[in-house]
Amino acid sequence: MLTYTPKSTQISESKREYPWLLMLLVFAWLWPGVFSHDLWNPQEPQIYAAIMENHTPFLPTLLGEPYFQVAPVYVWLAAWTRYLLSPWLTDAYSATRFATVIFMALGLTAHGMAAYRFLGASHGRSTVLILIGSAGLLNLGHFLGTLSVAFAGLGLVLWGLAVAQRQAVLSATLLGVGVLLIGQSMGWLISGCLLWVAILISITPQWRSVRYFTVLLGALAIIVPLMILQMIVLFKLNAVAFHDYWQHHVFGAFGGLAGVDMGLNGWYYLRNMLWFAFPAYPLAIWTVYKMGGQLLQTRWGVLCVVWLLVFGAVLVANPQRYQDNLLLVLPPLAVMGAAQLDYLRRGVAAFLNWFGVMAFGLVSVFLWVGFVAMNYGFPAKLAERAAYFSPFYTRDIDIMPMVVAILFTPAWIFAITRKRIRGRQAVSNWASGMTLAWALLLTLFLPWLDAAKSYRPIVQQMEQAVPDVAAASCLYIAPEHATARLAWGEYGSVKVVSDESGKGCSYQLVQFHQQAQVDALNGKGVLWKGKRPRQKQEFFVLMKRWG
Repeated sequence: MLTYTPKSTQISESKREYPWLLMLLVFAWLWPGVFSHDLWNPQEPQIYAAIMENHTPFLPTLLGEPYFQVAPVYVWLAAWTRYLLSPWLTDAYSATRFATVIFMALGLTAHGMAAYRFLGASHGRSTVLILIGSAGLLNLGHFLGTLSVAFAGLGLVLWGLAVAQRQAVLSATLLGVGVLLIGQSMGWLISGCLLWVAILISITPQWRSVRYFTVLLGALAIIVPLMILQMIVLFKLNAVAFHDYWQHHVFGAFGGLAGVDMGLNGWYYLRNMLWFAFPAYPLAIWTVYKMGGQLLQTRWGVLCVVWLLVFGAVLVANPQRYQDNLLLVLPPLAVMGAAQLDYLRRGVAAFLNWFGVMAFGLVSVFLWVGFVAMNYGFPAKLAERAAYFSPFYTRDIDIMPMVVAILFTPAWIFAITRKRIRGRQAVSNWASGMTLAWALLLTLFLPWLDAAKSYRPIVQQMEQAVPDVAAASCLYIAPEHATARLAWGEYGSVKVVSDESGKGCSYQLVQFHQQAQVDALNGKGVLWKGKRPRQKQEFFVLMKRWG
């Protein structure tokens, strides 16, 4: 009896894949937030100052003191992008942020290649879509920050493990470089945990082989000498800084040899993962449900489970309450989420697609209405709230951001009009919606955000309060007031002095942490006092210098 066997749905759909569309979406996701704004809290002022002080390799400094909160490799790359691209292509701040773009592009490529080697070509694209659809990557992926180095490192480690059975030399190289990047950006305890994951999976039947042991030895042959070399160079540059690094910073957030800090913050990280890693974790749960015990029969399944167990414990014990640390569990969740994406039930895929369309559609409408409100005063209530959160903002409408925002909106509408929505199309639409919302926020609201998050407006107000700025010889700021020194040093026109020579300065800028301290001055010699919008623990007072 003759029968007709229809072509596989998965195969027929793969023929309709357009990789260049993924590249276009990633390109659109990478750039909003990079250009045309000042340095924003909480990290950018400090990291930019460290980049500008890039005098010695392996030892970033901030205001002349060793600064271990930024990876040396990030400082090097950011210094080069600033030198090569500013001012002929863009401003200095934007050019420096290109380092983050490069590391994020490397990380996305590495994660996609890892999923491609583990699961297949279409799954590599799905993994990248899940990553850029995760809200947690937005902040660390577009501003100055060393966690972009960590993201790249995690991707390289995952990629290295994915090719361990086929390309031993490439695998060892990727694994070694990835662990070194993690060590520089998050501390050597996290690097040790990655190596521990690689060792633990070697005892399972799926990973136990002579070739894999060779990969591990090759990776250690890269990691150990380069780590020792970095420590030797650090010791030669500054023995005191070397001692401080080992005593207090070698384990990253966990401290150093002087004492390992621990905490119990599992509930904090579990609560924040609900938004940070969506839709990665629901899709990963679907994969566990769909595959059951077969998950642990695959190499990638064993790796992801061990990875999640180890770094889940790390997050629980982490003394920091810092949501970006959830980056450590995002890679395995993204890979697991992509594994069974093509088999996602049509009703679930339709719901995810509907939820994304409604959520990002409403966010987009709100952003456009908010743009009209803060610039034209209508609706009045919304305009009032906009002024409350960013009181220094003045009407600022730039043509280019408007053009970008106008182009993004119909492009998203076109993307979500596809029929036959399945798992991959739903995730693609979600990533498109996330890109749209981020692009609108960082184009339409960019001047508004800049006025709220930059120190430039308050420094300008301070200068206006000085009777004769041009005649002011210098401004004294105590050495311990680091934020004030960074803010005025970047945006002020009067020379900042923080040593004994400051006794001859005409004016003094003081930084306080409580409003009561400001009120206690009783206006004696005070020229100006204020703070950034909605800031409750950072106050500045400019006064005439005395004593």
